[in-house]
Amino acid sequence: MKDIKRIIIPVDNTEDSKKLVRKAAFLAKLLNVEAKIITINDTHQFISSVVLEEKLRKDAEAFLDEFKKIFEETGITNVSTDLISGNPSEEIVKYVKSDDLIVMTHHDRKKGLDEFMEGNVSRDVVRNAPCSVLVIKNN
Repeated sequence: MKDIKRIIIPVDNTEDSKKLVRKAAFLAKLLNVEAKIITINDTHQFISSVVLEEKLRKDAEAFLDEFKKIFEETGITNVSTDLISGNPSEEIVKYVKSDDLIVMTHHDRKKGLDEFMEGNVSRDVVRNAPCSVLVIKNN
């Protein structure tokens, strides 16, 4: 396994993601690596309102800033954020490099037909990422 150069933390605006960010901050500090907190906006395929899209972008920037502050409070300054548009699992896989470590949470929200139709982001990322993936289950 290559040395880990960067931790990528895909998040959304949930309590599970906030818990994940705290754990990822600890891990980044332990490994002494850069951290990148990302969120993927996949609403553009469903929303045609420029005003609503702008509000969602501002909301995403606000929770990314909040998550970045969690890192900074633990003494980690080598952290940045990124807002990406597209399909979450595809964009995460495109974003990472082979020497990254993805640290993500698994949302157990979808069951049965919903999961089959919409997919499971963490499962798809684990299958397709060119790097290691650590999936944190929040209880």
